Amino acid sequence: MRLMRKRVKEAGVQILDHSPALELLVDEHGAVAGAAGVHRQVGETWSARTGSVVMATGGCAFLSNALGCNVLTGDGHLMAAEAGAEFSGMEFSNAYGLGLAFCSVTKSLFYNWATFYDATGTAIPGAGSSHGRGVIAKTLESQPVFACLDRTDADIRAWMRRSQPNFFVPFDRLDIDPFTRHFPVTLRLEGTVRGTGGLHVTDATCASSVPGLYAAGDAATRELICGGFTGGGSHNAAWAMSSGFWAGAGAADHARAARALRTPRALLRAGRTILRDGGANAPIDPAALIRAVQDEVLPAQRNWTRRADLLEASLGRLDALWHRVRGAAVSDRSQMVRAREAVAMLAVSRWMYRTALVRTETRGMARRQDYPAADAAQRHRLLSGGLDEVWVARHGVRHEANEDIAA
Repeated sequence: MRLMRKRVKEAGVQILDHSPALELLVDEHGAVAGAAGVHRQVGETWSARTGSVVMATGGCAFLSNALGCNVLTGDGHLMAAEAGAEFSGMEFSNAYGLGLAFCSVTKSLFYNWATFYDATGTAIPGAGSSHGRGVIAKTLESQPVFACLDRTDADIRAWMRRSQPNFFVPFDRLDIDPFTRHFPVTLRLEGTVRGTGGLHVTDATCASSVPGLYAAGDAATRELICGGFTGGGSHNAAWAMSSGFWAGAGAADHARAARALRTPRALLRAGRTILRDGGANAPIDPAALIRAVQDEVLPAQRNWTRRADLLEASLGRLDALWHRVRGAAVSDRSQMVRAREAVAMLAVSRWMYRTALVRTETRGMARRQDYPAADAAQRHRLLSGGLDEVWVARHGVRHEANEDIAA
């Protein structure tokens, strides 16, 4: 990161530290042409006119306290949706990381050498990391689950210590030997960060469905490389680097083309939710809104294997929350960033569950308790979007025309 920052500064790029973007700027034709935000340390606003924008804001893990994910709240998804962008694969969004119950580390490779136990010390039949995580999820509904890396020998233990020393830091701090002692584990929602869904990529330049807006990394759908199931590892890292390169080149070409037209553009602010006057609506309480969204998406019994009645019940509550906050403001401007994060989490949860309700089958990580088998007739992608009214449409992967199938 230090080298990348040095190279960018040497190229003459201005870097705004501690200055999150809050909304996109669009021209009269709806093309993205900049962004605006706030300098958190001084409380001042900023805006930038650009020829194009690359959305590289990551996914949404709903502040589940998973390692490396607790700053990823779907902010970029909200900004893109306000500009009219579409999403793809949002039903593939229920990735749960396996990790220690008492810290945020969710590196799960070494759990392939673990045995999982209940509180009495009895091994749980069928429980496992790569295969059997669903058994762990089901068991956690009623009782704690413990693990022990007891399927290792001396050579494997030494290799583990060398290859991922940070995995052992929490154990060492508490003087726990994970190879001989049972320790509590849990599942933490990593959402679209380790899921697959994100901004719909329309061509090889990683362009979105909105002119001037490009997507990279976890902000973009990874269906093109992973289909309906992904996770951590080399493929996600390769996608981050590759999509960043393609999106950057595409955005640069688009900006040059826009500059060649030499026509001044009046820009409009695309952001709406809580960024304008609140009217008669009560001010948003970001912490309360975050808890309300988490109540619907974090529990594995609601989100690991989904069911129509639970999805519909959650959507009823989430939709009501949206219509309550869509015209609201914040009582304290210093809470603006946190409030936008809370609203973004709410928006992502609605796209996620609405598309999950439409996919009436089990495919990849989109698991349905009421439709446990894959359906050969549903070998298509699902696009989604909208804020006040969430829509879902089928998108064929073999030159099949789009077809609206839900509203």
